[in-house]
Amino acid sequence: MSPSTGQTSWMGQDNEVEAWMRGRTMRPVTNRGLYLRRKREQNNAVALETPVKRKRRIIAYALTEAGGQVNHTMAAVRHLIAEQGYDVVHELTDVHAPHTPLRRPGWAEARRLVGTGFADGIAALNREAVSLRDDEYEEELRWLGDRPALLLLVIHEAAA
Repeated sequence: MSPSTGQTSWMGQDNEVEAWMRGRTMRPVTNRGLYLRRKREQNNAVALETPVKRKRRIIAYALTEAGGQVNHTMAAVRHLIAEQGYDVVHELTDVHAPHTPLRRPGWAEARRLVGTGFADGIAALNREAVSLRDDEYEEELRWLGDRPALLLLVIHEAAA
């Protein structure tokens, strides 16, 4: 940008166009919630392209407060799985804590079951059940997308 005019120079514009044409973006993601939702939806679309000769097997996952119950949360997650026409293959819970997803035994077990092919995906109430942090949530999306496995959410990522 030229300091005197406040406009992008022709060289800067040319560099932006060249980067765009090569598939790289120079602009930061402005709506993180929408970006993460689309990433999850793209992963799910790829996972659903793989045909299976049985109902998909999904893990129902929920967080609970220490000593709390997850009846309502787990019921909503089970309902989502059934509504999609899938089977609940296992139910796992963790106590809500500020730990990274892999430091929670239930989530780590869900990942292991997906990684070994025992399950085709995980369903949870919302993205906060996976992680409150965008970078950790995105890493879990990447891991599931590499399998490819589903991540179903009762409440979708915020778009704002």
